[in-house]
Amino acid sequence: MDFDVSTNKIFCFGSSEEKKAVLPVECSIILPDYFPDVMKILRYTAKTVKSPVTSEGKNEVVSGNVNIEVNYVSEEGELCSCSQLQPFSHAFECGGNIAAAEADIAVGEIGCRAVNKRRIDLHGSLDITLRTLCGEEKNLVSSVSGAGCVFKGEKTETVVPAGEFYKTFTLEEKGELGYGKPPFGKILRSSAFAQVNECHVIQDKIVTKGEAKIEVLWNPETDEENAEEGPFLSVFNFPVSRMVEAEGILLTDICDARYEADFPEVSLSEDGTSLNIRLKTGIFARAYRKKSAGYISDMFSSEYETKTEKTGFSVINEAIPVSLTENIIEKLDLPESAGEVTDIWAEVSSPKIDSDGEISFDAKLCMFARDGEGEHRYFEKAIEKKISAPSKGKRIAFYNLFAGIKNSEFSVGKDGKAEVSVAVLIDGTAYCAMSTEGITACSADTERKIEKDSAAVILCYAEKGEHIWDIAKRYRAPMESIMEENGIGEEKLDENKMLVISC
Repeated sequence: MDFDVSTNKIFCFGSSEEKKAVLPVECSIILPDYFPDVMKILRYTAKTVKSPVTSEGKNEVVSGNVNIEVNYVSEEGELCSCSQLQPFSHAFECGGNIAAAEADIAVGEIGCRAVNKRRIDLHGSLDITLRTLCGEEKNLVSSVSGAGCVFKGEKTETVVPAGEFYKTFTLEEKGELGYGKPPFGKILRSSAFAQVNECHVIQDKIVTKGEAKIEVLWNPETDEENAEEGPFLSVFNFPVSRMVEAEGILLTDICDARYEADFPEVSLSEDGTSLNIRLKTGIFARAYRKKSAGYISDMFSSEYETKTEKTGFSVINEAIPVSLTENIIEKLDLPESAGEVTDIWAEVSSPKIDSDGEISFDAKLCMFARDGEGEHRYFEKAIEKKISAPSKGKRIAFYNLFAGIKNSEFSVGKDGKAEVSVAVLIDGTAYCAMSTEGITACSADTERKIEKDSAAVILCYAEKGEHIWDIAKRYRAPMESIMEENGIGEEKLDENKMLVISC
């Protein structure tokens, strides 16, 4: 006589892997005719906006845009800014079943020089890290009957990826000049931040609502005497509401979404009283499905010796939304060569989360100032931050996190120090893992029958910390019967106890 076996398919992840690559960045910026000549370069940097990782055959492709930005001083002593946008792409060869993929991009070493008054050359590199989660479905025994079989059943919650969806849209808005301000002149710096405040699933669609914020640092265009010289910082907020096609997802699925704001295109209106703002934005949404899966972790037969095959497996058992605002407050001693502060702003790196759920990221405080002679200077300060997340203390198998500057303010006190307040948004999802063992196959050895004890009742002295299942397996008796007969509510004994076992 053999067992009657049923099985369940459970999505198990096999491994989390990281692959790294260094991608060179080279560009030459030729200044347009209406830009003044370069006298001195103050600052140069590269900023990246990535697109979702895409699969092409056996390759996972990381792509996006890198914006080369150079701030310089003209021969007239004017603070100027120029930039150049160029795409990047790198394919990683990957094996196995990729269930999810994310990429982190950091800017490496950069070199910059003015070849002449009209041309700036920049060379550097991007450090790309690809994180992948491999997984597949496994057949595990979920129930067994017949031939005196007794088994220990388990249940686990699993989180299965239900799909990844991406869409781009362009936000076109007009930024109006504030009351009492002179007309817009030259744009010195612009940045964009976009945030999803709400997302939910409808039939075959994911709906998102949020906001976009564009900051513009600018100098006025005026010939009036005694007029404010600037620069001025203007901040524009616009509501965003978009949906993404997501065929195949269910109303019961859970989703998370984020906006990836590209570099804003800002131009002046003809009369200089407003800005034309064009912001390309990507919506990245991931849907996942929660399932309850049953499996058998151990078994025995009261009639025959048994043969079992076991396997260790890991499941994603929880998807924890991460939405944190970390406030950075710093008081900066101004360098001796810094007199009047022109502007202070913040930049932030891609956040990372370790296996225990602690989040870390790097921030940089950037400052334009004038020295005692009225010449422009640039300074910066690096800051390392570590914060606890809702997933703190849990085993992290995979994550997708985004960091952005929600708000940045500064003031200079009478003590000559600058107080900076920065609100950094950390947004995304952490996927937690659980590892265990389950039976994949079992059979009864009918040629090896169990010799039953003639006693009807057995007295067993059990020690504190013993598991009832181990006792049941030793005496080949149902665990539930032992617990019921001895009034035990927990599977692990919390004290020494004499047990009565019916055979």
